[in-house]
Amino acid sequence: MLSLSTGGTSQDVGMIGRDGVVGWSRMFSDQPTPFTARAHIQPGSAIIIPATAVVEAANEDNALLKAILNFAQRFSMQMARTLASALRDVPERRIARLLLMIDDRIDGDTMSVTHASIAATLNLRRATVTDCLHILEGEHMVRCSRGRIVMRNRAALEARAGLAYVADDGLD
Repeated sequence: MLSLSTGGTSQDVGMIGRDGVVGWSRMFSDQPTPFTARAHIQPGSAIIIPATAVVEAANEDNALLKAILNFAQRFSMQMARTLASALRDVPERRIARLLLMIDDRIDGDTMSVTHASIAATLNLRRATVTDCLHILEGEHMVRCSRGRIVMRNRAALEARAGLAYVADDGLD
């Protein structure tokens, strides 16, 4: 997850998986980014490369620069959809969207995610997340166990998410 920190608190604004990079704003400015990246939802690993090295490589390789800018555009669309979903969608739809986005970025159908981490990501009460997941589980879209959620019916979950979820942020 990528979080925006303001006044000592942070709010998750987007999700980055193996599909992207953190720090792409350095392509446009030497100013530090207001975002903090942290492994929050799904455990994983990252490769850390100094920003100056990436900028230099992108200046020499147009394909790399294009790939980074393409990701930046997709991520901007994702942030816009995250904001719109937070403002208009019911918790169940927001949770369905989040689970689909996690599933897009992992191998297999088993997500290592807790109700508490979903609640923190979506700024919801944990009890609300539990209630919504019980509904999704009762409709056989997911199966929940301690710290794990298994995707059972992706098409049904996409239908539940509705316009809140767009695969690949609609740009590919």
